[in-house]
Amino acid sequence: MSSIVTTTSAYNRLLAELEIELRDLHSHNLLRRPVALEAVDGVRMRIDGRNVVCWCSNDYLGLSTHPAVVRAAGEAAQAWGVGARASRLLAGTSAWHARLEDALARWYAAEGCVVFPSGYLATLGVLSALAGPGDAIVIDRLSHASLVEASHAARARLRVAAHNEPEAVAAALSRSHQARRRFVVTEGVFSMEGDRAPLAELLDVTDAHEAILIVDDAHGAFVLGRTGRGTPEACGVDPARFILIGTLGKALGCQGGFVVGPKPLIELIRNRAKTFIYTTALATPVAAAAVAALGVVEQEPVHRERLHARVEALHRELAPHAQALDRSHIVPVVLGSAERALRVAQRLWEQGHWAPAIRPPTVPRGSARLRLSVTAAHSEEQVEKLAEVLRDALKA
Repeated sequence: MSSIVTTTSAYNRLLAELEIELRDLHSHNLLRRPVALEAVDGVRMRIDGRNVVCWCSNDYLGLSTHPAVVRAAGEAAQAWGVGARASRLLAGTSAWHARLEDALARWYAAEGCVVFPSGYLATLGVLSALAGPGDAIVIDRLSHASLVEASHAARARLRVAAHNEPEAVAAALSRSHQARRRFVVTEGVFSMEGDRAPLAELLDVTDAHEAILIVDDAHGAFVLGRTGRGTPEACGVDPARFILIGTLGKALGCQGGFVVGPKPLIELIRNRAKTFIYTTALATPVAAAAVAALGVVEQEPVHRERLHARVEALHRELAPHAQALDRSHIVPVVLGSAERALRVAQRLWEQGHWAPAIRPPTVPRGSARLRLSVTAAHSEEQVEKLAEVLRDALKA
């Protein structure tokens, strides 16, 4: 019998069509490929033998390499192995998963917590568990792709509201008055804009319309607020008034997502969220590392203080080029066309600064940009040098 395997004609046609689609992406400067890091030393990275300063990391507090966090992961790996070996409702829940959920619940003064293997899975699991046909979801126009996909997956009626406009949310809720449940979905800090959602105003709207607010605070958690409790603390609102989702993969320097809240909410999500039930649990060493990282956030505020100092410095240096409405650790420099964004990014690269061009579909057409992420690991000198190089690049 011949061992030669040939593809079907339908498969060949698919591959030919994909080649055409790829060429189209390339012709519009929209083709993207992963960049392999050869070495990492804080914000210094080596790529293709070249040393650069990274400005695209979400490791906002620099905790991914903190000694206590690394040590916790290593010790857990020695004791528990690497993979979790099963889903959470089978053999995948270790003592470290339980400790992490307890620690996060205490951090937010909530009754319980569910941890997911990623932030994307957390948003998808929470929304699909709570909403369905007969319900309505109003989502901010600039919300992250995970929130958009989660809203579609819920099969509820979806309405899109203008960015950070509570009046538009109120109007959308008014048009959905016959829905069984009504949800308003937003980010805490918007991942490409760097601005904050007006949580107090949104809560006024949801209270008035008997709707439920869901906030994905992926980029605000452990960074904003006096104690690092995120966008709710920065906005002066009680997170007990809404459903709060967060991530372990950004400011905590680890991996995973979570939701905190009252016991009925947590129990329902454990029993209904498919992205919790039907996937292998978060790796045990990562859960242990996240517990350690949360301890660092609580005991070592210097990391958050250093980050805020670098944020202020970069905004000051880049004014008026940085378009962020809030002085955020996410600093967008909107350049318009994908071609111009690629050109400016290349000039920064040549000077030792890595800030990839952000292009559609990540951002709307005509708003390609550099999305600079400031971290506590950046030095004052690196901030000043980036600003100098970027100002020169923008003149070209």
